[in-house]
Amino acid sequence: MDKDKLYDMLILGGGPAGATAALYGARAGLSVAVLEKMMLGGEIVSTAHLDNWPGLPDGISGPEFGELLQKHLDKLEVPVFYGEIETANLTGKVKKVTFSGQEYSGKTALIATGTVPNLLGVEGETELRGRGVSYCATCDAAFFRGKDIVVVGGGDAALEETIFLTRFAEKVYLIHRRDKFRGCSWLQQKVLELPSVEVLWNTTVSKIDGKDRVSGLVISQGGKERHLDVQGIFIYTGRLPNADYLKGIEMERDERGYIITNPKMETSVEGVYAAGDIRQKFLRQVVTAAADGAIAATAVSQYLYAY
Repeated sequence: MDKDKLYDMLILGGGPAGATAALYGARAGLSVAVLEKMMLGGEIVSTAHLDNWPGLPDGISGPEFGELLQKHLDKLEVPVFYGEIETANLTGKVKKVTFSGQEYSGKTALIATGTVPNLLGVEGETELRGRGVSYCATCDAAFFRGKDIVVVGGGDAALEETIFLTRFAEKVYLIHRRDKFRGCSWLQQKVLELPSVEVLWNTTVSKIDGKDRVSGLVISQGGKERHLDVQGIFIYTGRLPNADYLKGIEMERDERGYIITNPKMETSVEGVYAAGDIRQKFLRQVVTAAADGAIAATAVSQYLYAY
């Protein structure tokens, strides 16, 4: 676990993409290191239940999935370092990443840092984050037992978390800016059948009230504003690529900032690969992230033969 070592593959992010790449890389005989902010598994760790992973008909909890990834990497003696990515210099022959005050180097780098929540951008959101404003129901639902809360969004994530939150909250208002959901039909049906859920169509949040904690919301519905008396708000309005540390690096990306790769997960920078949710792709799921990681590690192995 020598930070001064020149690794064959330096993996930024330990979610399903990064962890799978580490497994494939280690099995191919590469020296691999994973740089992770929190724990292996990434965003999936904060999910109550993963039920679409092949071969697990009864599903598995997010934390359990993360623990299994950790055990697998431990078995292959893959080092995992925990901290924050500060800067990345990926354009030279040797890729260098400053990580919580330490510098790590690799012959190649795999970017697999996923995405971050897209903020509403309203007054009170950042000030009350962690004090009634949340982006993770699994993390924070228990704090709202018996309370009235709001979920904002209309996609699969918003619908899934609304269902989960009804186990704890007394009342859940589901706010969506359109007149129909974007999520899959069976989730829509399940949400609409829940007696403790009230859907507010064509509605947006104008302001989040509160001093020490969320005490309510100002919402706009049909051109009129009104106050909603709630104690928490869970926001699921999409996500953005987690790539602030790549500022200054000329790398091809789309209009939203997602990294563009070829089928081998190669970016426009030689020796740099991207996998998982951070890259431009049709479907962002655990299984597709893992597939990206396997492809990237195999491509890295081929690339290093000519290094």
